Amino acid sequence: MTVGDRIRKKREELGISQTELAEKIGIPKQNLYKYEKNIVTNIPSNKIEEIAHVLNVSESCLMGWDNNLNKENSDLIPDILADGDLLEHIKKLMCLNNEHKQTIYDNTTYWYEKEGH
Repeated sequence: MTVGDRIRKKREELGISQTELAEKIGIPKQNLYKYEKNIVTNIPSNKIEEIAHVLNVSESCLMGWDNNLNKENSDLIPDILADGDLLEHIKKLMCLNNEHKQTIYDNTTYWYEKEGH
């Protein structure tokens, strides 16, 4: 599910029209249509914030970041944030292309298994 899909789904659940939501966040209805149809995928962060406010959800929910936050994963967040080296490496990893990420994932799996985990 994309950001646009989540916006449309939540808007429809609340019974809000495209016109009404567009007016509340100060954009033309055509822009909202493009967001929901995934024609425009780089939605400005201030508009994500405004949409989330009107739809009464978090920005992370609209972005789909909550999808991976089960109890087990959410317990890792404080540990990741507390480890400065790990956090910096995660930031760098996120900037790499998929091929290079996969190489790092493969190496991590190799060493994880080699250590007997």
